Amino acid sequence: MAAVKMAIDILDKFYKTSAKAKVDLSLAQGPLDDAPDAGFDNGEAYQGAGAESGGIIGMMEVIQSDFERTISETNKAEAAAEKDHLEFTTETQKSLAEKKVALKESNKIKDETDSNFSDASDNLDSQTGILKTSIKELMELKAACVDTGMSYADRVAMREQEIASLKKALCILGAYAEYGPDGLADAC
Repeated sequence: MAAVKMAIDILDKFYKTSAKAKVDLSLAQGPLDDAPDAGFDNGEAYQGAGAESGGIIGMMEVIQSDFERTISETNKAEAAAEKDHLEFTTETQKSLAEKKVALKESNKIKDETDSNFSDASDNLDSQTGILKTSIKELMELKAACVDTGMSYADRVAMREQEIASLKKALCILGAYAEYGPDGLADAC
């Protein structure tokens, strides 16, 4: 654009000065008729196609305005792109921060859950060991208590006999305190 402005300035100065140009014939040597035909009369100065000067300068001014418009549009586009980039960066940073916080919370919950699972697993293993030991002891006691080789009726009879014996023992102990060793036979 600077070069176009310089060209417009040079052309403008050229056309303004060439319109006033005159030929100094005092320095001419020989007859004036000897000069070749240059498209204008002898003694007439070249005035730089002044009629076309408006078209040339106008065309240069159009080029200059195109440059100015392009620069203006580019500056606007760059400002809009910078604004969009700033908004995008801000939104991205915000989203990234939210995701980092969510990840941190998720990891914290996962760690707590893993710890709780480990504790529960250890507790389950401990309780399972206790249960196995209890079942083993129960199986050992079953043989001694349930599988005695007696029928149900025999066990009931033995239990009633044991209860009667215990009642008699209780009576003897009570009578001993009341009657002494001699009165035991009559009391129970």
